[in-house]
Amino acid sequence: MNHSLVHKRRERISIVLAKSITTPSAIANQLKDVDIETIKNDLKWMRKNSRVVLSGNTLEGYIFETHNTIEQLRDIELELQSLRSTEKETETKLKIIHELKEVINMRWVLHGDGLTLLAQKIGDRVDSQTTN
Repeated sequence: MNHSLVHKRRERISIVLAKSITTPSAIANQLKDVDIETIKNDLKWMRKNSRVVLSGNTLEGYIFETHNTIEQLRDIELELQSLRSTEKETETKLKIIHELKEVINMRWVLHGDGLTLLAQKIGDRVDSQTTN
């Protein structure tokens, strides 16, 4: 079977598990299109590989959240740029420029720190996989 299909199925099982539905038969009732033996095999695989799976999910979640935050900061930056270009009052324009500078700084800090933390997480993950 295709690896991405297996990954997606296991993600679906994880979502059901997160709802405190933990028995293979109850999971099968929720998913309908996955037979109970496949669910048992996936649960066995998840237990065996839980440390790697949790590490990977944490890393993926971190990447996702970082990306979303950077996109939100870009949206704020664009909005502030638009306000700056239409504002006529000097004092208000200076406040907008100050906020714009803060948003740009936050975005760059997140880029720099984010990459540093990501490299650390990947290094930790690789180290734990090679020692196990």
